[in-house]
This record gives sequence, structure tokens and C-alpha cells, in this order.
Amino acid sequence: MKKSLGLCLLMMGVGCAHTSGPSKDVSPALDASAIQALEARADKAYDAEDFKGCAELRRQAAEAQTDSELRADGLYSAARCASLAADPSGAIALLRRAVADGFYAPDRLRYNPELASLHSAEGWSDVLAGASANLAKAEQPPMAVPVLRGIDVSHSRRATRDAVILAFGLELGKPIISSKHLFKKAGEALKKQFNLAEAEVSVIAFFAAEYKDQAFATVDLLDAEDAQRQRFLPQPTGHVEDPEGLLTQWRAYEDKSVSLMMGGAIEPEKMGICSVAHCMPSGFAHPELAPFEPVFIAKVPGAAERLLKVLKEDADPDRRSSVPFLLAYGGNAEQVVAWLVPFFRDPDWTVRNSVVRTVLEFQRASDHPLVSLPVAMDAMQMPKTTDRNKGTFLLGMVLEKMKPEELKARRAEVLRQVGAQLVEMAGYQQPIHREPAVEVLERLSGEKHEKAEQWKEWLSRQSY
Repeated sequence: MKKSLGLCLLMMGVGCAHTSGPSKDVSPALDASAIQALEARADKAYDAEDFKGCAELRRQAAEAQTDSELRADGLYSAARCASLAADPSGAIALLRRAVADGFYAPDRLRYNPELASLHSAEGWSDVLAGASANLAKAEQPPMAVPVLRGIDVSHSRRATRDAVILAFGLELGKPIISSKHLFKKAGEALKKQFNLAEAEVSVIAFFAAEYKDQAFATVDLLDAEDAQRQRFLPQPTGHVEDPEGLLTQWRAYEDKSVSLMMGGAIEPEKMGICSVAHCMPSGFAHPELAPFEPVFIAKVPGAAERLLKVLKEDADPDRRSSVPFLLAYGGNAEQVVAWLVPFFRDPDWTVRNSVVRTVLEFQRASDHPLVSLPVAMDAMQMPKTTDRNKGTFLLGMVLEKMKPEELKARRAEVLRQVGAQLVEMAGYQQPIHREPAVEVLERLSGEKHEKAEQWKEWLSRQSY
């Protein structure tokens, strides 16, 4: 259970760049803040399907980078928007510049569905050849494009598995790169066709250990009559000042971490370490990341209340989603968990992901339960994949830390509330669903079974 959670990434169309020498230091905080503001505007343009505006804003953000690796990745992202804007010549020009800055992941060009319209465009073969030439000179290969090995589709009264898989264009055994836009359009069509409150797909890839270079897709369907499961906190509407520039610094750290990991500069099997219970898988061991953590250690404790204000009031989910990771540097385990539990049902899934992930890592490191059973079970019953898997991991950790007599006393409560869901998840192909569900069932039963049907039969014999 503990391995799979830490060795996977939610896959988006990120790129990879290579430089012949060491990268320059990260930009000063003010410059980084300006770049991040451009990127935030680009993301909003993308979500609004203003792809021309998205391409221009991402180009500006990329050109402001002094780090050639980040600049190349930014130009690649700008090209994706230009392609969606039906501007093939503009997209090719951006990709040529990305290659000139060291972009070296030709497979991310070949398999990104947002670039599919460019395959017949003039200059496409030159871009591929340039990226391949960069790859041949690279000290290490980039992270591989994963191959889709499993598809899980949640239950719906009306939508069929085959129709859903066809709509999202999911093909087992084929390399896969997610497109937020294309998946969104497919989900909207499914909602209309089958009267659904939600239809979303999450593609999660593993970058180390048993499932290395494999991806699993989970389609979350929610029938219209079950929409009450989408009960979340009100959407914040404010704008809170960045405390001590910490949000900017964390975003810069994340961007550089992802760039280094996707570029193969950090070996996934050698997970980085940090000074608190939770941080990015990359940690801070790499020399380009090392300068960040001392800033967080020094500044977060005095800025904790202001960071909580961001989490509660700021309208920008990207800023809110950085707060839990920073607050990990702000207090002891009990304090951090107390700060974060009230935000388990933030309206944005990326924020919920950061909140629950941080809490479960503190729970993992503790020798006693930090979270109540109802809170953990509520988290695993939310409708999105990234909610359910972390909620289930958290439930397992809470049960693990209980004294035997308390576990025995609460067993019926758990089976009553989430027993059927645990059995369903035990039949999933996605490891970060199946493994924590099976571990919880084994802890509650004292038994081991290989198949979901066996767990279903076991549950039918229980009195609760």
C-alpha cells in the first residue's frame, strides 16, 4: 500500500528538456511571481477554450524563464495550445524553439493528442528529428510515456462501460498522455447522453517499482440522482497576499521538481527526503532543489495563520493547493492535521488532493490515530478518484494505529459505512485503489483473498 501511493503521477502533457551544462538558478521571487501570474492566466484561457490566448500567455511565460529546461517545457506547452487553436505553423515554430532550448522527448510529441493535428504539418518531421538528436546527447533518458494497462469504470445505472471507454478514446496497450481539454469534451458529451452529474477520467502513471512505465485509467461516473455526493465547501472568492513569498517559492520548487523528474535527472527509485512528513517525491537532495527547503523551514512557522487564510479565502485553487505542503513546516503533527481536516471538502479536487495527501503522510508517521474514522470514511466516499484513493489509504492508516480493542469495537461501523465500497475497489485494476482497499479488508477480517468475488462473499457473511 505504501509503495504505490508514492510512486505514481497524475499524467498531464508535461515535457522534458535537456541542457549540455548545468541549469541556471531559479529566478528571483519577483520574477518567478510574474511568470506564475502569466501561467495562471494561461491556464484560465485554456479552461475557457481560448487557445490562442493560452498559447500567447504560455509563450510569454516561457520567454521570461532564465532556466533553459523550464523555458523549453513552457514552449512545448505553448505549442499544445497553438495546436488546439488550429495554428499549425505557430505551433511548429514554438516546438522548433523548444528543441533549440534542449527539448528531448520525441515520444511526448508523437503521443500527445493535443499535437495530433500537427503530424501532417510542414516542419513536423524536423521537430521530431531535433528532439531525437537532443535525446541522443542527453546524459539520461526522460521519463517514459506510460502504456495504458488497466481501465476501471465506476458504476452507473445507465452508462455502459464500452460506451464510456469509446468516448474517452482509451486503448489498452497504447502509450497515453492525458489532455484535460479532450477529456472534458468527452465527459460533457457523456453527461448529456446518459443524464450524469459527473463523467471524468483520471490517468495515473507509475514511474518506479512493480508498475514502472504503466498507466491506469479510472472513469468516475455519477448519476444525476446521486449528485448529493458532490457536497463541498463554498467556493472562495477572495485574493490573499502571498505570505513571505512562500506560495511563489513553493510553485517554483514544484515546477523545477517536475521538470527534473520528467527529464530523468532524479531517479524515482531513490526517493528524496525532506525534513517533514510530506514533500514532493523529488525531495531536496538535488542541488537545484536544495536551496528551497531552508526557506520553508525558516519562514513557514511565522506565516502559518496567513497561509491558512489563503486556504480558506483565496479564489485561486493553485495557490490554495500549495498551502498544505507548506503548512507541513508550520507545526507538530497534531497541529498540522487540525489545520487541514476542515478543508477535506474544498470545492477543487487539486486542493483536496494536497490536503488529504499531507494529512495521510502525517498519519503514517504517527504512532496513534490523528484523524477520526468518520472523517476518513467520508473522504473515501467522495466521487473523484483522487479523493477515494487517498481517503482509503488514510482509513487504512487510522485502523493500523488503533489499539486492538478499539479496532474490534469499531469494525462493524466501518463495514456498515464503507464495506461494499471496499469490496468494489478490491476488484479494480488500478493499484492505488485495489491495494489500500484489500489491506483494509484484511485488517478487518484477519483473512486473505485473491479475488473481489471472494471478498464479496466474505462480506455477505458478516453481521454489522
